[in-house]
Amino acid sequence: QDKTAITFLPTGAIDEEPIRITYRQLIDRIRQAANMFNDFGAGPQDTISFLLPLLPQTQYTLWGAEAAGIANPINYLLNSHQIVDLLNNANTKILVALGPNPDSDIWEKVEKIRDEVPSLKAILQVAGPGDEANGIYPFDETINKYPADKLSSGRIFSSDDIASYFHTGGTTGSPKLAQHTHGNEVWAAWSSAGAINWGGADVILAGLPLFHVAGAMFDSLAAFSHGVEVVMPSPDGLRNPLIIQNYWRLVEKYKVTSVGGIPTNLVAQIQVPVGDSDISSVKYGRTGGMALPVQVERDFTEKVGRKLLKFYGATEAGLHVVQAPLAGEQKIGSVGIRLPYVELKVIKLDTLSTTFVECQTNEMGVVCVKSPGVFPGYMDKQQNQGIFTDTGWLIMGDLGYLDEEGFLYLTGRSKDLIIRSGHNIDPSIIEEALMGHPAVAMAAAVGKPDEYAGELPVVYVQLNKNATATREELISFLKGSISERPAMPKDVIVIDAMPTTAVGKIFKPQLRWDQAEKHFSEILSSFEKEGLKVSVEVGESKIHGTLCKIILTGSPARDKSEIEKEITDILERYQHIKLEIQWR
Repeated sequence: QDKTAITFLPTGAIDEEPIRITYRQLIDRIRQAANMFNDFGAGPQDTISFLLPLLPQTQYTLWGAEAAGIANPINYLLNSHQIVDLLNNANTKILVALGPNPDSDIWEKVEKIRDEVPSLKAILQVAGPGDEANGIYPFDETINKYPADKLSSGRIFSSDDIASYFHTGGTTGSPKLAQHTHGNEVWAAWSSAGAINWGGADVILAGLPLFHVAGAMFDSLAAFSHGVEVVMPSPDGLRNPLIIQNYWRLVEKYKVTSVGGIPTNLVAQIQVPVGDSDISSVKYGRTGGMALPVQVERDFTEKVGRKLLKFYGATEAGLHVVQAPLAGEQKIGSVGIRLPYVELKVIKLDTLSTTFVECQTNEMGVVCVKSPGVFPGYMDKQQNQGIFTDTGWLIMGDLGYLDEEGFLYLTGRSKDLIIRSGHNIDPSIIEEALMGHPAVAMAAAVGKPDEYAGELPVVYVQLNKNATATREELISFLKGSISERPAMPKDVIVIDAMPTTAVGKIFKPQLRWDQAEKHFSEILSSFEKEGLKVSVEVGESKIHGTLCKIILTGSPARDKSEIEKEITDILERYQHIKLEIQWR
């Protein structure tokens, strides 16, 4: 119990003195937080929400809230309107939030919205003096008043009790609260940590926020339940430039055994030279949360000299359901094999709601799962439509196929979500905003391929007959309507007519292919200096999701195979693409 559970780095500076918290202190603080919430009126059915960056107090709050009632972690980067929706949808009784801080606007948001949440009974202010006359209590002072040896409530837990609400995505138009049971969370911690053989000798650099299911369930609960030391690198985690700048020196200093993050984190990490830092403690890297470009995987293994374990899951699945195996073969391009007690099927898209026909080996379809981690549904039951099949399988919304050995390959998405650096962007918030412009008849937002972020949002617009509007005018209009930076489109493209299906629905794949053609044509234009004409055609691949044909015309001065390899290396940075190169 005297082993270090949390090593907290207040700023991320390499020479700063860390704050260390033992397992005994962590458990004591969690019990005290639970007893405090209970004293403020929270029972098993009541919600304790929080708006906190990556702090030790965030860990006390999350697990203390689950011990007293239901925890509701909220992305503090959301705008005030979205936060109000989440607080009210969860029927929040207690709110824990960071107090006034020059580096954060959390408290400004709390002051703005507190009167818009009728169910709110008390606010606990972290790193602040509080204002008890107005129902605001100092967290750090108040928690000390409560016993640390046991739960005062005497609560008996059931695996079916709701432990938490995790809202899906960060920029969705209508917030969805995914319910997790205590049973879901225990299985997530056991299965994910067991699959990578975590133990008391392990140290992880954990920079994901605790409103993210991977930050809470994997980097925290799974790690703590297996005696791992969790290094929390500043309140901003891996978003802190100083952490990235010092990344490999921090790995050496704290003898980190597992490094990683979402693919955009990996890109930033591998751009920092390891130099003379001793990273011999590192056993492997880990990543998930969005598609991993093949080139990033290769760069990581080459520059860091360790294998990279990929994880695949979803908030609705509780956490991971598929993982690259710790031992044995690592298949480039695959996300791995199913975890214990996970049932995994790839189903033909047009049979999901009827006969539920499984795809053959190497045949693309929709990924569906069952496992002890799958959530019981959204808090708002109306939002569960289309999430489960009639036979209880969770529809993951991703397209993929299974090979002969059970390795899963993702080839695209059946959902329209745009995933930008791990942010789930609902295209409808962009489309609905543009539909408010008087000149706009139709709008369709899709993802543009991007080497760094995976996808960037762009939007196609069809104007009303005889109406006029410039690209610049529409972008300016959107800036006043979309407050979340990740959801702001990188471009607005005005077209004469939207591509549609036989029944008149907008055919978004055509728009995505158009963006891919333009992007790949641009990045391959350098080959024209060698006297080559490069044409790009992008369309559907029945197995791989997207087929990209590169048609080369001309007689190069160097070997054709050398040029083909160079083009392949460039385009393998992008996931979900089957590449064909033709010479004419």
